[in-house]
Amino acid sequence: MTIDKVIRTRRTSMLVDKDRPVPRDLVLELCELAQWAPNHKRTWPWRFAIAEGDGRATLGGVIADAMASFGDDPERVAKTRTKYLRTPTTLVVGAAPGDSPLRTAENRDAAAAGVQNALLAATERGLASYWGSCPKGANDAVAALCGFEPGTHVVALVYLGWATETVAAPERPPVQLHVIG
Repeated sequence: MTIDKVIRTRRTSMLVDKDRPVPRDLVLELCELAQWAPNHKRTWPWRFAIAEGDGRATLGGVIADAMASFGDDPERVAKTRTKYLRTPTTLVVGAAPGDSPLRTAENRDAAAAGVQNALLAATERGLASYWGSCPKGANDAVAALCGFEPGTHVVALVYLGWATETVAAPERPPVQLHVIG
């Protein structure tokens, strides 16, 4: 598949075979490809952790507890306890803190670009994926659970599983290219 086709066919989806595990070697390969994203000053900010098996429920519990402590809606908290069981694997991607606010922002940008690399590679390999955000108030608890250093920003909670269906591409607005000068 060409890169253009992968970009145009990658869809956010959790339509997966919940019983078919994603091999850890494949997840490691996706993480390695993530690290090829642009990284100003070569700070190598990517941090990765994997939740599979019972670890998915542990992740959901830690996030739900943090949400509850911040007064989130009890129904939403209850849903969070089980939502990471929807796919066989959840990849947590963090961005290490920098030595300045600017470097911290650049690290987060590099980690986000790395997530896109991993999502495109996952699509090319037949995986469905969904990029979720860390809920309000849960960042530090998730980073600690993952063994990331203090100050790490959790950039993505990526659901991964073997696709069972394809999802139609949503319409895109036309590109608006502004000319400077």
